[in-house]
Amino acid sequence: SDYRKEDCVQHDFFSVIAIFFPAATGILAGANISGDLKDPQKSIPKGTLLAILISTATYLLMVLVCAATVARDATGYLGDMANGSFAFLNCTPGECNYGLQNSFQVIELVSGFGPLIYAGCFAAAISSALASLVSAPKVFQALCKDELYPKIAWFAKGYGKNNEPFRGYVLTFIIAVAFILIGELNLIAPLISNFFLGAYTLINFSTFHASLAKPVGWRPTFKYYNMWLSLIGSILCVAVMFLISWVTALITFAAVLALYLIVAYRKPDVNWGSTTQAQTYKNALMSVQQLNNVEEHVKNYRPQILVLSGLPNTRPVLVDFAYMLTKNLSLLVCGHVLRGTSSQRYRNYLQERATTWFRKHHIKGFYSLVDGEDLEAGARALMQASGIGKLKPNILLMGYKNDWQTCDKKDLDQYFNIMHKALDMYLSVAILRLPNGLDCSQILGDESSAAKNVH
Repeated sequence: SDYRKEDCVQHDFFSVIAIFFPAATGILAGANISGDLKDPQKSIPKGTLLAILISTATYLLMVLVCAATVARDATGYLGDMANGSFAFLNCTPGECNYGLQNSFQVIELVSGFGPLIYAGCFAAAISSALASLVSAPKVFQALCKDELYPKIAWFAKGYGKNNEPFRGYVLTFIIAVAFILIGELNLIAPLISNFFLGAYTLINFSTFHASLAKPVGWRPTFKYYNMWLSLIGSILCVAVMFLISWVTALITFAAVLALYLIVAYRKPDVNWGSTTQAQTYKNALMSVQQLNNVEEHVKNYRPQILVLSGLPNTRPVLVDFAYMLTKNLSLLVCGHVLRGTSSQRYRNYLQERATTWFRKHHIKGFYSLVDGEDLEAGARALMQASGIGKLKPNILLMGYKNDWQTCDKKDLDQYFNIMHKALDMYLSVAILRLPNGLDCSQILGDESSAAKNVH
């Protein structure tokens, strides 16, 4: 190896990789403009692999040609070649101004037509710059449309038939010019390389996590795809980040962590169908299945309560009392019996209202809605069908029937039959009594009339 010191920096393999790496970061160019492709599923893999193959072959050929035709250090004096003595090689590295190690114009010097080299450099630089200037604003525009971060929605506006993000173009141009004005790209190359490697780390880990979570929509069509290869790629990217520069690697991780925490804190109202959702479902399903193999013991007893509350906001005291017993540590199901039949639109409306009420009052519970000819039939269906596996109610909580002396005898019989049915199903029965009753539905007259309009 012949790594040398330049600008007070002792170069090594990874410092050189950091400088060269931005030249090989066009792998996402096709994916970034996937919205403009007719068939991105076929075009992106073929185009990306072909571009990598051509670029790699070109770089390797260039290395071999230069190594075979140009010396590392040379004096640059043509007179040293007059007698064929190779005297032009007799110089110390610090005194030589020519050769692969010392001259940036060496390719132009050995080329058949020098101006063509400059034209090629300009073409390559402009094409790479245009790829980033076109793709980055489109990705940023999608980010702004989701309003993931504050004060960036202004950049989401598009113009023209293709919804071009002109505001994003201007922002990208300003950022690019700011880095160009630094004047020494070798200084910022490690930072740029670390950011690219950070992006590739997340992409590799995302594909690994998608394979691990196994969502139905994740079906890689690449013949040689392997989830563990994605994980290895992610680990290697992180390793190279720290080998290039542990300082810039920490800066990159800090930036990514800050962006993630902002999104986690803001909780934007967006739904991407992320792999974390698939993983949550998978974990829940596996936990319920494992629970079937757990033997019951008095030490692990948990009150799992089915509350005959109706819509939760109509009997909030009953729901609050049940939640005092469960407290996020056991199952809470609020059962609601609709007499007769109801439309799915109305059922969805009630489900949304119940979920909103749970979230507003910070109650972790479930809302179960059934149709029934009467309260007894509906309650029987709730007791039989609520829960899954061993994650099902073991307590039935009801409100005390304050009008038992004046109500219809049929209603009173149903009330007692519900309790008897619960005991027949080996459920404990609990009854909550308040002097003024538990039903607040009369207070919610306006909301009840609104619900009827949805019916």
